[in-house]
Amino acid sequence: MASEIMEKAQSIRNYLVECKRRIHRHPELGMHEIETAAFVRSELKKLGIELQPIDTPVGVVGIVRGQKDAPGRVIALRADMDALPIQEEAAVPDASEVAGVMHACGHDAHTAMLLGAAKILTSMPDRFSGVVKLIFQPAEETLGGSELMIRLGCLENPTVDVILGQHGIAEFATGDIAFREGPSMASSDTFSVTVKGVGGHGAYPHNSGADALLASANCVMSLQGLITRQFNAVDPVVLSICTFHGGTAKNIIPAEVTFGGSIRCQSPASRSRIRDVMDHMISSIVAGYNCTHELDYVYGVPPLVNDPDVVHAMRSAAAKLLGEEHVKTMSQARMGSEDYACYCEKIPASCFARLGIRQEGKEPTRFHSPTFVFDEEALPVGAGFFVQAVLELNGAIAGPTL
Repeated sequence: MASEIMEKAQSIRNYLVECKRRIHRHPELGMHEIETAAFVRSELKKLGIELQPIDTPVGVVGIVRGQKDAPGRVIALRADMDALPIQEEAAVPDASEVAGVMHACGHDAHTAMLLGAAKILTSMPDRFSGVVKLIFQPAEETLGGSELMIRLGCLENPTVDVILGQHGIAEFATGDIAFREGPSMASSDTFSVTVKGVGGHGAYPHNSGADALLASANCVMSLQGLITRQFNAVDPVVLSICTFHGGTAKNIIPAEVTFGGSIRCQSPASRSRIRDVMDHMISSIVAGYNCTHELDYVYGVPPLVNDPDVVHAMRSAAAKLLGEEHVKTMSQARMGSEDYACYCEKIPASCFARLGIRQEGKEPTRFHSPTFVFDEEALPVGAGFFVQAVLELNGAIAGPTL
């Protein structure tokens, strides 16, 4: 038997599908979500939802107030809106109308689910206290949208106490929601190394005495062993070298070589160490070849860490919504990254749930692929979860202690 909130979410299924399909047909890349954000604003205004002023055309913050004068937390619910530079190949009724751009990660669905949650919450303001902030952000895929929204004040006026997000996952069936306590997704940083030596003729390498290419090649090989010898094996760190450039001709030893890549860390402690450890190793290697180097290390998003107390409350909410049998556990943390982690860093009382979208009898859909399909039957589940989460945290007695 469906719960009350699940029934409410199912009752607006057509609205959820209509919103998702409208956004799916008109995808926009990160920091270009002009039409999507305008559509979201229009829908929130139709619901009579207050809009928090925010100085960007590609982000939206709505404010839903609960019982008048009733104390309660400020809860933020977040959705992302950007698409990917992929040509859609899936045979779906809402196929992208923009050449080379499609929603291949479900952000159209995330946006629709948050609009649906807003629709339900505005119909029952007497059922919860406090304030719900609806954060619709741009540019998750390029890992910059959350920083923009934070900088523009989305977590302030009023200050957010708890923040919640969710993302589709093909590992679990539609109708399930999965959680993980503690470190759940990795940080995402990038680096570029420039090794400088002395150029020369390929027939006389001894005349240069400072082979930047040979030094760089040894750095690439040695850095692969850095993780296993400098970091605890049970604290996952991934270092991938993805680019290597140097030289202009087959008989010229290059004076300069560059290589770079990506680093993922599960823990803030490992992330705080790895740049200096890399720099020390590279410096030692290139010095042996009479070369010098420059390391350009760019910090991206931090690790995504779920607060155990909030996860416990969200598991309870999911069980009330769907039944205990549909509440799952993510057995392993993922080395992928999510810029929702920037919100977690500012608001530690946070939970990022994973919404099952695997259709029964079908192969799991592949994210970031031209054939990606988000199961629309999951839309009411996601919308209902956001609403049930608000009731769990900000019910008539302001929810559990966190």
